[in-house]
This record gives sequence, structure tokens and C-alpha cells, in this order.
Amino acid sequence: MRFIQSEVYPNLYLVKYPDKEYSKVQKAIQEKIKEHLQTEHKTGKPLAYTNENGIYFYEYGGMTFGFIGEAGTGYFMDHEEDLGGFVTEELGMYRDYRLAEFYYDSCPGDSTLICGEINYFNQGEFMKVDSLKNIVSLPIYPKNKALK
Repeated sequence: MRFIQSEVYPNLYLVKYPDKEYSKVQKAIQEKIKEHLQTEHKTGKPLAYTNENGIYFYEYGGMTFGFIGEAGTGYFMDHEEDLGGFVTEELGMYRDYRLAEFYYDSCPGDSTLICGEINYFNQGEFMKVDSLKNIVSLPIYPKNKALK
């Protein structure tokens, strides 16, 4: 199982070769969320129709055949969503490849910690929700602010 972070959307991870045992995928996603929040992550450009405080996980795959040729979730590794015009390419078109969405905010009572909910999906169908609490997080840096 390999997690690949999008160059365009730093809060988007594509998972290549997810384990057949889904509980292992869930555990790996939880670890990746903790790792992401403990780095000097950038907010980057937001995905269309998503929450700013979110981290998204999709299986690497899917195909569309159109004017731009073959695409799929891999398209979003280094391309922005294209929401209009002759051809549309939006991450939401690949719901069957969605693995998890983590929405977070400061924990009640301690703004230095992060709490949130993970929604898990299997072949596009909602499976369950899980909570992560009291995660230590480094500051979020806007995309236009230089990191030292």
C-alpha cells in the first residue's frame, strides 16, 4: 500500500495498491492523518465542494476517456480540477474510489490539539465513522507563505 500526496492539493492522498483487508487500510489512513497533521503542511488550493479542514483519501485508479485522453484519480496528482468548459474533470466524479474523508478542528477545551471524524467508504458506499482526538498538530501554513 502506497500513499501519494497530490502536488496541487496537499490535503489529498491517492492510495496505490490498497490492502485487500480493509481494516489495514483504515489503520494506515489513521496513521497518515496523524503524520500529515504533525508536519508543516500547507493548505493549498481547496478541492471543489469540500471543507477547508479536511484530508481526503482516494484509491489511485478510475478512467475517463474524453478530449484530454485518459484520466482518473491520478489526474489530480499534478492537475487542478476542471469544473467547466468543454471537458470537466472533478474529483467528485470518482466516488467509487473514495476511501476516507477526515474533517477536523481544534479540540473543545484545548485549541492546541486537533479532533475530528473520519468517514470511511468502500466502493463509494459509506461504511462507518470513527473519531480521532487530541492529535498534536504543527501550524498550517497558507500556500503563499514561504516555509523556512
